[in-house]
Order: sequence, then C-alpha cells, then structure tokens
Amino acid sequence: MRHVIIGASVAGITAAARIKELSPEQEVIVLSGEGVRPYGKMSLPYILSGMTWFENCMLPSVDGVEIALNKYVDGVDTVSKTVHTNDGEQLDYDRLLIATGTSPFIPDIPGARLPSVVGVRNIGDIEVIRKRIAESTQKRVILAGAGLVNAEIGDALVKLGIPVTYVISSDRALSQIVDREASVIIEKLFAGLDVELLKGEDIQEIEEKDGALEVKLASGKVLSGSCVVYGKGVRPNTGFLKGTGVQLNKGVVLGRYLETSVPGIYGAGDAVETDDILLGEKTLHALWPVAVEQANNAAGNMLGMEMPYGGDVLRNILMVFGQTIFTGGISTHDEGDVYRNVSDGEYSKIIVKDGKLRGFVFVGEGAVNPGVYLRMMRDQTDISSMINPVLHGTIAHADLYPSVFKVAL
Repeated sequence: MRHVIIGASVAGITAAARIKELSPEQEVIVLSGEGVRPYGKMSLPYILSGMTWFENCMLPSVDGVEIALNKYVDGVDTVSKTVHTNDGEQLDYDRLLIATGTSPFIPDIPGARLPSVVGVRNIGDIEVIRKRIAESTQKRVILAGAGLVNAEIGDALVKLGIPVTYVISSDRALSQIVDREASVIIEKLFAGLDVELLKGEDIQEIEEKDGALEVKLASGKVLSGSCVVYGKGVRPNTGFLKGTGVQLNKGVVLGRYLETSVPGIYGAGDAVETDDILLGEKTLHALWPVAVEQANNAAGNMLGMEMPYGGDVLRNILMVFGQTIFTGGISTHDEGDVYRNVSDGEYSKIIVKDGKLRGFVFVGEGAVNPGVYLRMMRDQTDISSMINPVLHGTIAHADLYPSVFKVAL
C-alpha cells in the first residue's frame, strides 16, 4: 500500500515514521515544497537570533521513507487517487495525509510583493531578513502585527541589537491570546529596549527608496526600515484541495479518526480543524505537541487500526523579552468567575465556570507547570477547592490526583 504525505512538517515526518514503525513493508512518500531536508519550523526565531543553528533543527530521518524535495502540490484527483505536482508529476496513492501547515497572511497592498516584505514560514524568510538588515541603509525592522510569531521575531532581533517597530491595528500586543491587563504588563517589558509600539495603525503602502523601505501608515506617518515582517495571522495551505470534495472551513475539517470527508484522505498538524474540548466545536490547534499526537493517530488510522482522536484545548506558551507567557482556553476576555493576581510585574488570571478551569493567562518567569493546567482543562477537573494554588501557579499533579501519588509512594 502506498501512503503519500503532503508536507514535510513535524506532522508529516512523524506520521511517516509511525507508519514505517507499525508496518515496515508499507511504501511511504513525503512531498516537501522546500528544497532542504525537513526541519522544525518552530526553531526559526532561535535561528535568527543565533541561539541555535539550522543544522541542529533537522527532523530525524526515517529509514525507508522517500522525501521528495521541491514538490509543490497543485491538485488532488480523488477519483483516480492521484496527487499532481507543479512540475507535472502525478503520484498514485492508496492513503493520503494532508500535513501542509500554514502560510502567513500578507494583505494585498501596494508594495506587499517586494522581496524585502516577508512572513516567517521557512528558513528562506530568515535569510531574507538577515540579508536585508546587512545590506539596507536602515537597520530597523518593521513588524506588522504583534502576535505570537512577531513577538518571537522581535525578541530575536532585540537580542541581536536590531531596533524594531511594531505596527498593530488593535489596541494591544498579543491581542489574540491575552487580555488588556496582561498586555499592559507585556508592553512594560519593552522599557529600556529599542522597541517602538504603534497601536491602532495599519500599513497602507510599502516602497523601496534609497536602499531602504519606506512604509506609509494609515495615519499618514512614514516609517523607514530594512524590511517588513508580517505576523498578522496565518492561513492553512489548502488551496490545492478546492473542488476535491474535501470539506474545508478555515482548515481541513477532520472527523473522529482524523479522516476528511473523502475516504482515504487524512490530516494532521496546523492545517486541520479538530474537536476542541472546551469550545465544543472544531477549530485549528497550531501546536507542535498537538501535531505530533494527531500524526501518530492518523498514521494508525491510515493502516486501518481505528485510533480515535479525542480533541484538544487551545493554549500557547512563548518566552520573549525575558518573560514566559502561558495562556489557554478563554484568555482574551472575562467570562464566568474571574480571579486575578498582579505583583512585581507578573500577572495571573484564571477563569472558572461550574468549578471547572475554562481559561488562564500567566505572565512571569515560568514557574507554572504547563502540563498540570493542560490536564485540568482536558479532564475538566473540579478545582473549586484549589482556586488559590491554581491562580498562583503552585498547583501540582499530586494535588489533582493525591490517591494515585500516595499509592506510587
């Protein structure tokens, strides 16, 4: 049986490895749109800052798995069960996995297609940023949006001594994952750094001028910089599936066994929508550990093992500007019973409904145990008697399951 995997992401490579582990005689082909060996894209900001090297971020190779580089898929024929690539090749498949990830959203404005305007998706984008900083008459980097990716890119640039300007349309940084109170704490981290934050602004036009970029804002203000990095959200790479019958929403909609609406086609990773335990609906869960879990389950299902996927919960964790930011569930607004604590530049908030943890925000030095909070939300643990330790980040697994740990001891 031939298994074709579109996308050499962590989801794609994990699924390929799992298929070969469970059934070594299976034929597995991974199609990559890039021309380099598969690597962990979550490492891109660390590569930019010099905290790690590209060579250290390679994903493990898998014996017996063919990795086809520079293979952009531009169509799938679900009747003949073939995958079409941009170089005219057609590959037959028995089972197909969609693991194509996402691409940064760059609005269609004048100058948006200039080579020095990028969104961080692959190693080539990091190389563009480095090259532009080195060659431009202006070193400042203009960051369009202050979301997760640009928070990490800004942190990497500050570590290199490069000034940055955030241009954000909302009224606060990281507005997609934190509330207003947390954002105030986060913005204070910029004090003493060469970081400019322009809120309620949008880029209207970008022009190459005198060896640098001239960026015109909606307010009429004009910025000058080496390059523009867009971090205003992403879009799942699903265009090649239009007309195939595969159900699409924001991403590829998957069922309980991670199969699409078309039999024999599965999905995993950032491009797919699966059940959210808290929301009670399907949504995107763009996280490395989620992609790995989905990929392992999808691989088993592609082999006919019937491995149901129970869904997950939204959460994010990042370490920027000297602090750790950890959020989950309902985090951008208040809903239900809300508990807050602010002290010494740190912030914590939990949202509780019917005694269950529905969301949280932590900004601090990273003492919170992420696994404990994930378990509480996944299991919908009653925390009514544990509000104080949950709010202050002192809760531990032993507090949740004392009988289990007592037996273990």
